[in-house]
Amino acid sequence: MDRKIVYVVLALSAAFLFFFAIGYDGWRCGGSILSPSCLRLSFNEVTGALLLTAGLVILIAGIILILLIIFEYSWSAIVACVLAIISAIFSIAGVFYYVDVDRVWSPFIATAAMTLTIALSIILILDLEVTLEEGP
Repeated sequence: MDRKIVYVVLALSAAFLFFFAIGYDGWRCGGSILSPSCLRLSFNEVTGALLLTAGLVILIAGIILILLIIFEYSWSAIVACVLAIISAIFSIAGVFYYVDVDRVWSPFIATAAMTLTIALSIILILDLEVTLEEGP
């Protein structure tokens, strides 16, 4: 399978998860993080805005990756990479801000470790596929 397709799937999955997390009624304030009940606390507004921005940026990166597959624009790989990094920065800032205010560090550390493990697994699977195609 072409790695670019996996990158598109990952980008669009990340965007979906950001939007789902923002809209889900799982925040401690009794609603989604950008609902009126949660916006009474200013740190929820900041966290929601950062996560929403991260989701929009990675969605745009996914669209640009689709353009890369269809039209093979040379610039699109670089732009998608930069946008993915920007999205990561916004999401890290949002999560750190929320965790710092809420003082719940253990789940955050476990989530970070899980994320690194999943990313490593995907990279290793893709490299294994390339290695198997090349043969011994």
